[in-house]
Formats: sequence, structure tokens, C-alpha cells
Amino acid sequence: MQTNTIIFDATRPVAIQLRGPEGVKTVRVCFPSDDDWAERQRRRKVIVKSLGRGISETTIPNGEEIDAALLAKIRTEEEPEVDAFEAQKVIEQLATCDVDDVVLAGDAFRVTLRVLGGAVTHLLKMPSAKDVNAYRRGFARVLDLPFNRQELTINIRAAADLWKKLIEATEGYAGDVPIIHQAVAVKAAIDALDTSFQEDREANF
Repeated sequence: MQTNTIIFDATRPVAIQLRGPEGVKTVRVCFPSDDDWAERQRRRKVIVKSLGRGISETTIPNGEEIDAALLAKIRTEEEPEVDAFEAQKVIEQLATCDVDDVVLAGDAFRVTLRVLGGAVTHLLKMPSAKDVNAYRRGFARVLDLPFNRQELTINIRAAADLWKKLIEATEGYAGDVPIIHQAVAVKAAIDALDTSFQEDREANF
């Protein structure tokens, strides 16, 4: 189901404005493809270092270089010149996708996301315990490193596979839903399911 109001169109060129000491730069790009987003996520190794007493530090080494490479691929104009840190800001804006609300709608979850341009909605069937288990096994790969560190690699295609299985309707999109939006919607639905299970346990205790 699609509404007549189009909020997001992945085929539409995007102009991102960057404010800095030299004024405003306008960077014109095409929205990254699903393959682009998946490759970016695969290359972004998240390092989590335990500092003791329940405190940890999270870093993404070379994150700005990875985003600079992606920006170079999707730019439609070579000017203005931007450095790697500005490129990271551009990609982060393109990746904007925050959960506004999740409500139970029968046997489904209606997830409202805030993306570039406004709010869109995903109606997702309730995932089974098997679905959630398969998603969690495939979504993240964790390696233990020396010096109390862990390396986390995210595979958002696992989220996309589950999204395709659960999706019943979307609102606000023209054409395909980007994989990065699919991943956020799926996580929101699973988080809501976990919360409902916790509430049920507490009510039955």
C-alpha cells in the first residue's frame, strides 16, 4: 500500500548543505544503492574496548576514509571540494533514519521512521522466535581481539532478508525502500517485541 504523499524517493538527486568556516557548501549526490550501503557497513569495523567497571569505548577506525570513498562514488558534481571529515557528515545525513514510533497493529508492528524529507511508515508482521534468532546470528559478527577489545562487523543484508519476509505495507515511498531503512525498521520491530515479552513476564510474575 502506498499513499499519495511521497516523502522519500531513492532515485531523486540529493543536495546536502555543509556549514563551515568558509560558508555553506552544497554537495550534490545520488542516493547510495543497497550494495553501496551494505559494502560501507561491511568495511566499518566497530572496535569496542572494555575500560573496566562496566565502561567501554567504541570507535570506528578509518570511518571517514570509508565515507569519503562512498561520497566520491555517488557525487554528481566534482565541486565543491570536501575533505574526509566533511564527506562523513554528508554520508551521515544521507543515512538519517530514526525511529519516531512503534505501535502494535493487530499481529503486526507499525513502525514510523524519520528520514530525509519527513516521516515514512513500515507495517511489519510480527517476527517469530526463529526469525529473530536467524536475524541475530546473521546480523553481527564479533571477534575477540587482544587487550580487552572486540571487533564487530554488521551485515545489514540479514536485516533486509527479514524485512522482505515481514513487510506488509509501506507509506511515503516512491519505489524501492532503501536497505538502510529496512534495517532500522526491522530492529525497531524486534525491540518492540522484546519489550512486549518483558512486560508479559512481569505481568505474569
